[in-house]
Amino acid sequence: MSDNYLEIGVITRFQGNKGEVRVKATTDIPERFLDIDTVYLKRDDDFKELEIEYIRFHKQFIIIKFFAVNSIDEAEELKNYQILIDESEKYLLPEDNFYVSDLIDCEVYLESGRYLGKLIDVVDTSGTDIFLVQGQEKEYMLPASRDMILEIDLENQKIIVDPIPGILDL
Repeated sequence: MSDNYLEIGVITRFQGNKGEVRVKATTDIPERFLDIDTVYLKRDDDFKELEIEYIRFHKQFIIIKFFAVNSIDEAEELKNYQILIDESEKYLLPEDNFYVSDLIDCEVYLESGRYLGKLIDVVDTSGTDIFLVQGQEKEYMLPASRDMILEIDLENQKIIVDPIPGILDL
């Protein structure tokens, strides 16, 4: 097993009285839960592997029943655990789609070659994602639109952007 994991959800609370847990998906592809039999749970230093008995979708949540969890108390103990999968199980994304974890720490440059800063986060706004770039003097917020992101070179950890005039002054 590798040390590289990808978070696909967070357990928010128990659901019902049979040991089910309610999960908020942190993946853009919640259906991917249907393709996995085993997940890793992590909270602080606690790390465990659990086998999935069944999964169902309820409103905007995913309900998971683990074989080893059979009561409200056991399910409640799992609150705030991250649900992780081994990175080897991650989906191959369509072209021009990237995993946030692969983008974090990339160096961001303007088209002119000027260094802007390091990508520290990608904020999901339900519309266009926002790149949070830590510059030397300030933090920049850049919409991750096809118009502004000219190139993403994961091999060299480099992103080239062409922001609209004025956005770097905000």
